[in-house]
Amino acid sequence: MLLKIKKICYTTLFFAFICTQINAQKNSSTLKGKIYYSNKHVSDVHIINLNNRLGTVSNSDGEFEMNASLKDSLLISSIQYQSQIIGVTEEHLKSKIINIYLKAAVNELDEVFLHGLTGNLKLDLNSTPADTIPKHSFKYTPSDLNKKLPNDTHGFLSAPNARRMTDPTFNMGGSGASVGIPDHYMIALRKLKRELRSKKAFPIKIRKELGLEYFTKVLKIPEDRIDHFLAFCESRNIIEYYSKNNLLEVIKILQEESKNYYEIKH
Repeated sequence: MLLKIKKICYTTLFFAFICTQINAQKNSSTLKGKIYYSNKHVSDVHIINLNNRLGTVSNSDGEFEMNASLKDSLLISSIQYQSQIIGVTEEHLKSKIINIYLKAAVNELDEVFLHGLTGNLKLDLNSTPADTIPKHSFKYTPSDLNKKLPNDTHGFLSAPNARRMTDPTFNMGGSGASVGIPDHYMIALRKLKRELRSKKAFPIKIRKELGLEYFTKVLKIPEDRIDHFLAFCESRNIIEYYSKNNLLEVIKILQEESKNYYEIKH
C-alpha cells in the first residue's frame, strides 16, 4: 500500500513538473532586439537574462536575440557604456521586439580646490611662488655642432647583441656557443605580476561593466562591501573567467556566492 502511494506521489510530481515547463514555454518568447547609442548601432554588448541565465552578444549591426518571459530582468553590459537592467513587459512579448538605448559611461574625477586665488589672472600670476627647482648649468650654442668628440677611451666597441640584452632565456656556454636555457624564475615572476595586475584591476572593471545597481539591488550587496564580496568569490576562479570574457559564468558565480555571502554575514 505504501509503495502504491509513493508511486502516485512521484507520478503527480512528474506531471506537475511537465505542466510547469509547458506553461513556462508558453509564456516565454524569443525577443529580437537592437542596441543604439546616438542613433548608431552598437556591437559587442553583453545581454544576459538574469532569470534563466541565458546570454548573448550584439552583432556588428547591434542586433541580438534573447529568449525571455514576462518580468524577466535583462542585464545590458558594456565597458564603454553605462550598465542597465531592463524588465521584460507584456508589450515586449507581444511585439517580440526590444530596442535598447545606451548612455556613455562617464568617469568622474575628484574635485580640486584652489585656495588663495583672487580670480584676476594678472594678480594670480604675479603671486605665483618662486620655482625652487635648481636650474641646469650647461649652455648650448650652434658652434658646438662643429666640435669634435674625443676618442673612445674604451677602444673599438662592436654593436651590442640585442638578443642577449632582451631575451632572458639566452645564455652563453663555456665554449662560446649560444645555449637557450629557460629562466624559470623570470617566467614565474612575469606570470605572478600579470596575475597581480589582473587581480587588482578586476574589482574596478567588473563594477564598471555590471553597474553599481546590479550589486546593490540584484545581489543585495552593500556598496561598501562589494570589494570584500568580490574577494570572497576569488576561490571560484572568477577572475580567470572574466579574463577569458566569459561574463555569463561570472554572473553565475556572483549570483551563487551572493547567497553564501549573505548567510555568512547574517
